[in-house]
Amino acid sequence: MSVQLFSHSKADLEKAVEIILKKATDFTLPVKKTEEQPEDLISQIEATKFLHISVPTIIDWRKNKSLPHYNFNGRYYYSKKELLEYGKNRRM
Repeated sequence: MSVQLFSHSKADLEKAVEIILKKATDFTLPVKKTEEQPEDLISQIEATKFLHISVPTIIDWRKNKSLPHYNFNGRYYYSKKELLEYGKNRRM
C-alpha cells in the first residue's frame, strides 16, 4: 500500500479558489418558461413592488376596484401595461 501526498503552494490554492468563485458567480440556471404564465405578466409580489404598494392593497384593489389580473392555478399575475393604464384611468 502506497500513500501519495500532494503539496500545493498558497498561490496555487488561491488561484483555484478564484477560478471556482468565478465559475460560481457566472453560473445561471436556465430560465424555464412555463406555459401557464405568459412572458409579459408579472407575479403579485412583483406587481406590488412595481406599484410601490403593499400586498393587502393590491388584493383590495383586485377585489373591489376591478384591477386587471389573471389567475393561474390560484396565483395572480398582472400585466405591466394594464397596470399603467389602470393607474392613468384612475388618476383624477
